[in-house]
Amino acid sequence: MAKQRKLWRFASTNHELKKYLAEKLRISGVIAQILLNRGLGDEDEATEFLFGKLDSLHDPYLLKDMQIAVQRIQCAIENQEKITIYGDYDVDGVTSTALIFRVLKRLGAIVEYYLPDRQNEGYGLNCTALELIYKSGTSLLITVDCGINAIEEVSAIGNKIDIIISDHHQPSAILPKACAVINPKRKDCTYPDKKLAGVGVTFKLCQALWSLFCKDVNDIFDYLDLVAIGTIADIVPLLGENRIMVKSGLLRLKSTSNQGLRALLHSANLEDVDSGKVGFIIAPRLNAAGRIGQVTAGVELLITEDKERAAELTLYIEQQNALRQAVEKDILAAAEAMMADYDLQTNKVIVLSGVDWHFGVIGIVASRLLDKYFRPVIIINEKDGIGKGSCRSIPGFDMFYALNACSDLLIKFGGHPLAAGLSISLDKIAELRERLNNIASQILQDDDYIPTLKIDELVSLQEINTAFLEELACLSPFGMGNPRPVFVSRGVIPENAKTIGREGQHLKMTVRQQHICQNVISWEMGSMVNQLLDHSKIDVAFAPEFNEWQGRRNIQLNAKDIKQTIGNQSGNNRNMELERIVVGQVYLVLKSLKVKQEVTWTTSQISARITSCYGTELTCDGIDLALRILEELGLISVNSLNDSHRLSLLPTPAEKLNIEKSSTFREGRLAQQFMIGNKNGRA
Repeated sequence: MAKQRKLWRFASTNHELKKYLAEKLRISGVIAQILLNRGLGDEDEATEFLFGKLDSLHDPYLLKDMQIAVQRIQCAIENQEKITIYGDYDVDGVTSTALIFRVLKRLGAIVEYYLPDRQNEGYGLNCTALELIYKSGTSLLITVDCGINAIEEVSAIGNKIDIIISDHHQPSAILPKACAVINPKRKDCTYPDKKLAGVGVTFKLCQALWSLFCKDVNDIFDYLDLVAIGTIADIVPLLGENRIMVKSGLLRLKSTSNQGLRALLHSANLEDVDSGKVGFIIAPRLNAAGRIGQVTAGVELLITEDKERAAELTLYIEQQNALRQAVEKDILAAAEAMMADYDLQTNKVIVLSGVDWHFGVIGIVASRLLDKYFRPVIIINEKDGIGKGSCRSIPGFDMFYALNACSDLLIKFGGHPLAAGLSISLDKIAELRERLNNIASQILQDDDYIPTLKIDELVSLQEINTAFLEELACLSPFGMGNPRPVFVSRGVIPENAKTIGREGQHLKMTVRQQHICQNVISWEMGSMVNQLLDHSKIDVAFAPEFNEWQGRRNIQLNAKDIKQTIGNQSGNNRNMELERIVVGQVYLVLKSLKVKQEVTWTTSQISARITSCYGTELTCDGIDLALRILEELGLISVNSLNDSHRLSLLPTPAEKLNIEKSSTFREGRLAQQFMIGNKNGRA
């Protein structure tokens, strides 16, 4: 699967603030710039981000209803009432369930747990399960990672069982009539950190309980290994309390006493664990049981104290993960076959359906197709006359809003702007596809379908060394809200480019800048190898990392994108493709500036926007030439006077444009107006 090419967006630089942060916090300018890129320009916020400790965590009793919940659980423990934990089948729900189960057991409670089956019951509370839990003798039910919108279900069983809701999802205007509702997103909750994962909210409840029952309140931090896994897997921002808990949890994970986690780490051959390995190796394994096999296997693994039982459960989970991968591969192949006849010019939203496409896997397939085509995607499983779909979306297209606009076609739907789920009658799927595409045509512009790659800083290959990587480590753990930093080196020369992988889908090479060489690995970019064999200069966007192999540790650049260096023309050898790209960049910038009615923009304003968005630098004459080409193609009207341009966009012609119809483009003068270098003044 070839990687989608990206637009590079370079971060702007506030040189004075960058210098101030670097001096105050005693960090390098690069680290200071990355902090600014993450929105951490305040000295106190930046200090907390870099040096925050566990004693910085907020008091759990700041959460609304926490006191009520703790008192009710204390009563249940002291009176030996049966408590049931009602969780969810994803990793956040599984770790939440295991966490509070282990803590309650440690505190002497009689406790069981219940996870709904993904395919037969779906997400959240259901009346049938609640009735069974009541009949089992449960007098107190605690939900984790679910329940905040289960108003009808709680009302139906509330007179039989006391219920405590612990959740982090967005509540509706009306809350369930439960004994206590703990959710930092409640409008009447003043808790400072609203971004906790479900397992984070569960941990705050456990922390409050622990302080009531145990002398050493810090012992509760031993459970942060579970919190780290659930938080990373749920893709919440790794900032604030999430960052502190994950950072501490990852350290504990390396020497965890949890038998299940130890068995899982051993099976996955993991010694040094970071957020990336949790997200791409541990989490998919724990998720596999809920997607394909026995839903309780993940919780059983995380709560067992028996080493042999942990090994058995790990083997089962590994088998289910392998099965999940096989099922995913089959569904993806079937979906790709359908895409061969899919007109992406008229169908901006991809809606595909198939008979008995496993519901536990279609969400992953939707994500794969989004990564490749960068379009909103809905994958639907057809079974028994009903379609159950999993939706993934791109920035700019609010999937929940779009589904709400089509709610008359749907049996049920729910979710978030970028991820959602739905149920629909099979005879409504075609109309849903048409309606969603109409919505997309009204909301999205052409450049919305191009993924962006945010660049933190421009660096030379000489700057990438062991000390540089070790300094970057202070920014970890990386994840949502704090992505791994991406840098660009310009004008490097590719050498020894070759494909690797079973199908030659990956790329490996060396890049050279003067006398400095660095190894490069790029996943899913093997198709570029022939373009690199001519040793032309390239720009590489990458995340530097250590690669350990057979006891040796080397630096490699994990390339996120590769482009031919603009300005890499010599003599009469025009690179017309690059000239087309630059003209396209100018046009997209004008569209982003919403030049629909005649307005005035200066050359410097247009140039600054192009550099900020794409890293491309043009001379003033280059801007003028690009505007003239666009005018000759009938895309804009322009009236220029010195450095000012009165501009307006014209309706896009129905026929396909040929840039060579522009006499200015044919003359080839634009190629001479690329500025080689970068906005930060480095060579």
